Amino acid sequence: MDKHNLAPNNMKQKILLEALWIAVTLVVLSLILLPIWLAVGDKYAFYLENILLVIIAITFGRYIFFLKYHWIVYSKWFKIFFVFFPVVVFFYLMDSFYDFQRFLDEEGVKSIMQHLGNKDQSQMAIYIKTEMILFWSAAFLGNLLLPFKMIRSIWRKRNKGID
Repeated sequence: MDKHNLAPNNMKQKILLEALWIAVTLVVLSLILLPIWLAVGDKYAFYLENILLVIIAITFGRYIFFLKYHWIVYSKWFKIFFVFFPVVVFFYLMDSFYDFQRFLDEEGVKSIMQHLGNKDQSQMAIYIKTEMILFWSAAFLGNLLLPFKMIRSIWRKRNKGID
């Protein structure tokens, strides 16, 4: 391990960057879910799934594209964890998407928006479907690619001494 990369200032910067990313994730999450909350309130049964999809999509995307700026780049055990953890996440993603698709097929999104006008129902239904599919797709792709990124990082660290 290069002592220069583990300098206290460098690690402090990585931790501050992580805190910034957490704040960005929370802001994005709020901006995505606020229109749904304002339109349908607690009638929407997929808040937890939606929150987890956004967090998984953003976090795994960060790890794929910005791993060298993250503190876990120095930990082989975190990388190994993220090689196997996506298996569990895969089953969760498939189950949550199946549940949402079943809800769309059996009840429809408009069933929770009876108090809105037809135009508002249609717009909100499109918004909910689109954002769920977008973040599910991003989470699924991130989940698929993350183990390969971690294996590559472990391999490079071990065999070439770089990362």
